[in-house]
Amino acid sequence: MLGLVVGFINNIAGGASALSLPVMILLGLPPTVANGTNRLGILIGVFSSVFNLRRYGYLRMDIAKMLLLPTLMGALLGTALVLKVDDASFQGLLAVVMVAVAVMSSLGTDPLGKPPETPPAKPGIKAFLGFMAVGLYGGFLQVGVGFVQIFALRKYTGLDLKQVNAIKNFLTIWLLLSSSLGLFLAGKVVLNLAICMAFGGLVGGYFGSRFQHKHNQIWIKRIIQAASIGLSVKLIYDLICS
Repeated sequence: MLGLVVGFINNIAGGASALSLPVMILLGLPPTVANGTNRLGILIGVFSSVFNLRRYGYLRMDIAKMLLLPTLMGALLGTALVLKVDDASFQGLLAVVMVAVAVMSSLGTDPLGKPPETPPAKPGIKAFLGFMAVGLYGGFLQVGVGFVQIFALRKYTGLDLKQVNAIKNFLTIWLLLSSSLGLFLAGKVVLNLAICMAFGGLVGGYFGSRFQHKHNQIWIKRIIQAASIGLSVKLIYDLICS
C-alpha cells in the first residue's frame, strides 16, 4: 500500500520519499537501509509513469538524453558518498531535508528565475555542472530531488510542467538505477520489502501519470508539506531520545 501511494504521489508532484523513507525508519529499518530499500520501489513506479507520459507525447527525448550524462555522473558520486555516512547522521540530515522539502513544494515552478522561451540546443558548462549537482544530491539522499529537478528543468528548458515532469521522471529512472545498484551491492536494501514497494509503485505510477494527464496536483503538495514537517519532528525526537 505504501508503494502504491508513493508511486502515485511521486509521479504527479514529486517528494513522496519524504513520506515513505521516514515511515520505513519509524517502523524499525536502519536509516541507511531504508534509503536503499525505498529507491527500488520508486524506480518501478517512475518507469511506469515515463511509459505513459511518453505515450501521451510529453517526453522530449532530445533534451532528456542531453542531460543524462551529468545526472548519472552526479548520482554515482552521491551514492559513493552516502555509503560513508552512519545511520544517526543520516537520520538527522534527513529530518532537516524534509523541512526543506516542505518549503520547496510551496515555491512554485520558477524559483530560479524566468525560464527561456525555447530550450537551448545543447547544455553549456553551467547546465552540465548544475545537473551533475542535482544527480549528486539524488544519489546521496534522493528525498525531494524531484522538486530540485523540476526547478532546474524549468529554468533550463522553459517547457511546461507536464513536459518537465516527463523529463524529470526519465532522468530519475537512470539516477535510481545507478544508485540502487550501488546500495544493493553494499547490503543497504531489504529485497522483499523493496519488491513489495516496487509492485505498489508500478500501480501507483500508472495511475499517477493518468491523473497528471487530466488534473493538477496542488492538493497533493499540501499533504506532502504537512506530513514532511510532522515526520521530521518525529525523527528528531527519536534521535534525541534514543
